[in-house]
Amino acid sequence: MRTRKTGPDDIPALKALWKQAFGDTDAEIDSFFKTVYPEATGFCAEEDGAVIAMLFALPLTLAHGEETQKAAYLYAVATDEAFRGSGVCRALMEFAERTLRKRYVSCLLLVPETEKLASYYETMGYARQDSCTTQTLRADAPQGAAAVVTPQEYAGLRETLLFDVPHARYSKAQLDYAAEDLDFYRLEQGYALGCAAVRRAGQIVEELLPDARMLPALAAALGAGQYPVKTPGHGTMNCMAKWLDAEKQTAPIWLAFDFD
Repeated sequence: MRTRKTGPDDIPALKALWKQAFGDTDAEIDSFFKTVYPEATGFCAEEDGAVIAMLFALPLTLAHGEETQKAAYLYAVATDEAFRGSGVCRALMEFAERTLRKRYVSCLLLVPETEKLASYYETMGYARQDSCTTQTLRADAPQGAAAVVTPQEYAGLRETLLFDVPHARYSKAQLDYAAEDLDFYRLEQGYALGCAAVRRAGQIVEELLPDARMLPALAAALGAGQYPVKTPGHGTMNCMAKWLDAEKQTAPIWLAFDFD
């Protein structure tokens, strides 16, 4: 088995493995490779010239106040079903980690799909970031106002509201990719300003800032009903992190939405 970085010639094989592992449509897979892949670093494992595992390191900036540092979000980690359980994924992640260390990346982030995967990543040094408060709120009395904004406008609001919270800052390409599944809102309630990212499927509020008190303003756009809501806080796993530079480690990181 050989581990290496991916190139343009690998894209057909990567797409095939993606479809096998995640079952996404061709259009959904094409969107990733068109929008996000150009700025990402792809890693793969191959056996006899065939790609048998993959992952993509999406560049992120960790921000807290005026301080920033380099991070990477490990996304679409997948192994061909014929090679699962043989240590291929671990070897590939170790290779990616060694490469990213050389680029002075301070922290690796990922979002496990299941509790079993979370436990598996813990064996590789990843720690749960319990930086999320998850609750279901009923919004029966809309107050304030909500307006749809562009991903770039949302990014500006988000940075202002998260200034004092250790958080991952997304790139323009990543926000454009997320916007295929999310709607972004600017919220106003009295003199308070907020924002929200809402997943269209199931109307899940993936990110509500600065906190759940802004939900009545969001209800002005969504209508009354039961909404699962995620806000910065403590208690629920938001993502997992592995610090490659322990001296730069911060408090639990708020990642918010991933790219389901």
